Amino acid sequence: MDYRKINNIDIPVSPVSLGTWAFGGGIWWGPQEDKNSVEVIDEAIRGGITLIDTAPVYGRGRSERVIGSFLRKHKLREKIALATKLGLNWQGSEILHDLGKKRMLEEVDLSRSRLQTDYFDLYQVHWPDPDTPIAETAETMYKLKQKGIIKAIGVSNYSTDQISEFMKYCPLDCLQPEYSMFVRDIESEIIPICQKNNIAIISYAPLYSGLLTNKFFLKKATIPDDRNRKLKSLQFTEPYFSINQETLEKLKGIASNYQKTLTQLVINWNFSQAGITSTIVGSRKPNQLEENLGSMGWRLSREDLSKINKILNQRDKKVEAIKE
Repeated sequence: MDYRKINNIDIPVSPVSLGTWAFGGGIWWGPQEDKNSVEVIDEAIRGGITLIDTAPVYGRGRSERVIGSFLRKHKLREKIALATKLGLNWQGSEILHDLGKKRMLEEVDLSRSRLQTDYFDLYQVHWPDPDTPIAETAETMYKLKQKGIIKAIGVSNYSTDQISEFMKYCPLDCLQPEYSMFVRDIESEIIPICQKNNIAIISYAPLYSGLLTNKFFLKKATIPDDRNRKLKSLQFTEPYFSINQETLEKLKGIASNYQKTLTQLVINWNFSQAGITSTIVGSRKPNQLEENLGSMGWRLSREDLSKINKILNQRDKKVEAIKE
């Protein structure tokens, strides 16, 4: 297994990390049984995954509680790089930003209680808070690190300017941005600034919320009635649908040469890109996890990586032409 390194985290990180947003169920992902979530965690660890990513906003703390209970019951806390976040809070049916010092300190204690741990291997700002100065957030994170509550400090969904501002007040070990074959914005500026400053990148949504697979596009299936995928429903309208279907058919051909599925190719491509330390992939049931695990333990050739990038560039040009 090609394990990687994140500054200040002793545990080697697997190229695929376990995402647990779906463990929270609710309006974003629909019904989810805790027993299925537990089975996924167990199989993920057995399959070599060493980093589990969660957040308090996932199911109003439900995801954290499930993970914390499992790790404590099986005495696995010291073997897993545990990553969680802060800064988003449920207020009734709304999610609000709050990265002020007072709320940050409250969230730390709440997450430690749910996860049944004294420390986080990676603690991350979930989204920028437009109403709180970055300096206040960064300085609070640094103090938490000095107290030993945080090993590595991360931010998620930050721009290059926000990354630079944060680093004025606090060292930054990791960035978590969205990145997939259909969302490659970070390649031009985000990845270079991270490489320059030795900041690990843990990408999320490599499967474009499950839409970058043959489950929906190639089979013309109905999109599940959850909010997360509905936000991407434009990709199922013409002329986008035909462009995407053509792209995935070409990628599927490359995957077959490795005796891998399209899903496994898409994930492997993601963590094979320069600057990407690991990619977060969610699984709701063990059978989904089994396929995701198959993305590890093999390498795409340079020739095929080049072919894939040409295919993606052709798609991007067609999409841009539509927008014009």
